[in-house]
Amino acid sequence: MNHTINTWPGFVVFAVAVIPLMQFGCGSDERADNRKFGSILNNDGNNILFGITPEAATPEAYRKGVEHLLDAKPGILAQSIGQPDPVFYLSQVASPWFRHRGMHPDGQAMKALAGAGTDPLALTVEVCKKRGVLIVASFRMNAEDLGHGNFDSSDFGRANKHLRIEGRNCLDPAHPKVYEHRMKIFAEVIEKYDLDGLEFDYKRWHHMISNPAENHVILTRMLRETRKMLDEAAKRKGRKRLLLGVRVQQQISGALNPEHFPGANGAPFNQSCDAAGLDIKTWIDEELVDYVCPSLFWPPWPGLPRTAEFVELAKGKNVGIYPTVWPRPEWLNKKTDPPIERDDAELMRRYKNELCDIILTCYRDGADGISTYNWTPHHQKGMVPEPGRHEWGDGSKALQMHIHGLMSDAAAVKAYRNAQEILPAAP
Repeated sequence: MNHTINTWPGFVVFAVAVIPLMQFGCGSDERADNRKFGSILNNDGNNILFGITPEAATPEAYRKGVEHLLDAKPGILAQSIGQPDPVFYLSQVASPWFRHRGMHPDGQAMKALAGAGTDPLALTVEVCKKRGVLIVASFRMNAEDLGHGNFDSSDFGRANKHLRIEGRNCLDPAHPKVYEHRMKIFAEVIEKYDLDGLEFDYKRWHHMISNPAENHVILTRMLRETRKMLDEAAKRKGRKRLLLGVRVQQQISGALNPEHFPGANGAPFNQSCDAAGLDIKTWIDEELVDYVCPSLFWPPWPGLPRTAEFVELAKGKNVGIYPTVWPRPEWLNKKTDPPIERDDAELMRRYKNELCDIILTCYRDGADGISTYNWTPHHQKGMVPEPGRHEWGDGSKALQMHIHGLMSDAAAVKAYRNAQEILPAAP
């Protein structure tokens, strides 16, 4: 059954009680330029937990994992912390990841941190503040990573499986009870942690709400309420503004043309924002969001979204456009091809040059900066006890790490593209 926002008396009470609906007091002239963040790195919620292993899961080990991640010099770290429930922090509203996932290595590692009186988000915020990097908490909206186990991974999911999107392993925010639960999650995390904002990841998964053609207004309502909640929190915290970013589909409207995105999966993995229920036009027009990361999902190169149409939509608005660049060459199959190693000069140079070309294409299309997703550049030998994601080899990881540090500056990327040097000598 679909619900409209006009039939939600329970939510009206919640909104008044938990999230005061007050307008943001600072004028737009007092806000930062959202086009100048440089780069935005979205990092998976549990890859550091996997990297430090349960036996080595101390606060110091986790801090070192974050430090290595920040060596990639992102302007913003968008740390994935929830699906939206369960979460990778200690919560009174949502279920901490280890509550129902304690038998898995990442759950065990998080439980060890909890035993030490901390959690992954608290440690990530601590390191980001120390390094002067903006930190936003990113929620994978309607994640289905765990299949049917998604419902069993949280207390709320176990009690409310009947509120799912039909045929999917995710809950439906068209139901007021699901909507209210999520708003409480967002309110708690922004109040409890010294964050610079939130990010809603609508791209990792692809069924955001039932009947998106009609219920897109509910997702926009959620954006408006979250924007007001962040503005009120900023006042209480003495901040000018707390950020709200979104990761969205690779085009605004229309059917996906395979010729425009060779090698990419079709719908529903990749579709338009409109088809997914994401009214990006309204979100930008009302400046509900501060930045937008249009993206495909794990495409082979070039694998770029239609950046120019998002740039056009954001003209005259303080909304930055940060298309997502992926690290996957179409000529390298992790199952059949040998990985790229540091001593393979030919493959290293090819990888370097092609990745730089892709980044430069984004800038030519008008991008304000670049976003990345799950590159995990800190997962290299010597950086964490158990490096992961090395299917393309240590050489490609080293190149990703170096290029990520340059990508906020198109001129620096171009100079590196034209240089004969593959990797700088170790200091």
